[in-house]
Amino acid sequence: MQNHQVGLVIVFLCCCLVATKSTPLSVHDDISDSDESAAFSVEKQPQRNPLLDNDSDDSVDDDDSLYPFDDSRLVDDPMGAMERHQRVHDHNWDVLIFTQQWPVTTCYHWREDNPSQECTLPQKKEFWTIHGIWPTKLGSLGPSFCNNSAEFDVDKLDGISNRLETYWPDLKGATSQEWLWKHEWQKHGTCAMLIEELDDELKYFAQGLSWREQYIMSRILDASDIHPDSNNTVTVINNAIVKVLGKNPSIHCLFDTKHEISYLSEIRICFNKSLELIDCDGVKLGDAVSIKYPGGNVTTNCHISSLVHYPSLVPTPQRKREWKFPLVNVYKLLQFLMWFTL
Repeated sequence: MQNHQVGLVIVFLCCCLVATKSTPLSVHDDISDSDESAAFSVEKQPQRNPLLDNDSDDSVDDDDSLYPFDDSRLVDDPMGAMERHQRVHDHNWDVLIFTQQWPVTTCYHWREDNPSQECTLPQKKEFWTIHGIWPTKLGSLGPSFCNNSAEFDVDKLDGISNRLETYWPDLKGATSQEWLWKHEWQKHGTCAMLIEELDDELKYFAQGLSWREQYIMSRILDASDIHPDSNNTVTVINNAIVKVLGKNPSIHCLFDTKHEISYLSEIRICFNKSLELIDCDGVKLGDAVSIKYPGGNVTTNCHISSLVHYPSLVPTPQRKREWKFPLVNVYKLLQFLMWFTL
């Protein structure tokens, strides 16, 4: 009988030592109200790890550390070495990819990956920000870093720096703002210099601001009643954009494997060398694929048959922590149980 009781004591102690607690999800940073989603009027229009970013542009660009929960990488293939060689030595490109990101999803990803990561959301509500302008070859990646000797002169941006801080911010905070602009210029701007309209820092970043002001993504989505906190299929989102722009975009999601939720992350639209809006068809975007569906074609990394969540809240990541059980308390409990079983 005593042996049985001692056995139960040992099992009980083991359970105590390995027990853990987890903190529940909480939410903050509600940005469901809208400043930019007022009725959208179309002025003269120039006429998608799994799930799926992340980063991004190394999904095409993906600025190395910016995005996804589930970073999907390119599948190795026999042409990989040749393609990498071409990206390094061939600086020509066919299209410009203008990428807007949904800051809530970006911040959610960062905090899921690193709970201590600082993330500063825009003060305005329902506000998409610029990720970048990426010169890209059809059917390939890049080019990037086309002039390693190029210097970045932030002083050239003095006249537009306030607008850049609003529309092209580093969500990690103001202290790294200049670093982001320098990175975007050296990685992508030095390749965009191929055309006169983008051949210096001021022209490159000013063009991003111009496109951001012309293609206000919250208004484009609002025209089809798509707002934060809604769930829609990627085809519905694609149709909403095509309805306004008349061109096929590329829609990118981040997939939270822990909770099995797809989050709307980035929307990319494309331009030719004459800066005219064109379809993003034929652009290789990492894990994005072109999918035909009744009524259209969508380039995306989002699950075609699943709902995509357009979040308005940044949940605090679920974290696990050990239930600390001081050794002295274990000793006292053991002494008591031994006495109790005598």
